[in-house]
Amino acid sequence: MEKLIGRKDEIKLLSDPLHSSEAELIALFGRRRVGKPFLIRKVYESNILFEFSGVHEAGLSQQLQNFSLALKKASGSSIRPAVPSNWIEAFDYIQEFLAPKLALRKSVIFFDEFLWIHT
Repeated sequence: MEKLIGRKDEIKLLSDPLHSSEAELIALFGRRRVGKPFLIRKVYESNILFEFSGVHEAGLSQQLQNFSLALKKASGSSIRPAVPSNWIEAFDYIQEFLAPKLALRKSVIFFDEFLWIHT
């Protein structure tokens, strides 16, 4: 596994919310190809419960299928959940999946390429 070298300021900024008693939303943005997802995965590697990446230029149907596959992976199930018919239903699925886990410990839900899911 690759090591994270440097980035001390970024690591501190990303680590601090794990010690907060509140839910936190972190939006990380910057130039392409500088390692933003790598940084997130390394800092939060033991805390990520769900990860979803939007697909560039994909339609709503493809995005929702991708979401269903991400939920399957996160749940560790061999059976893929039904593909949600819209984003409201998708977020309801994730709420049902995550609620019992979030009650136990502070965790991370990681959306990569979030802007691409807008369809």
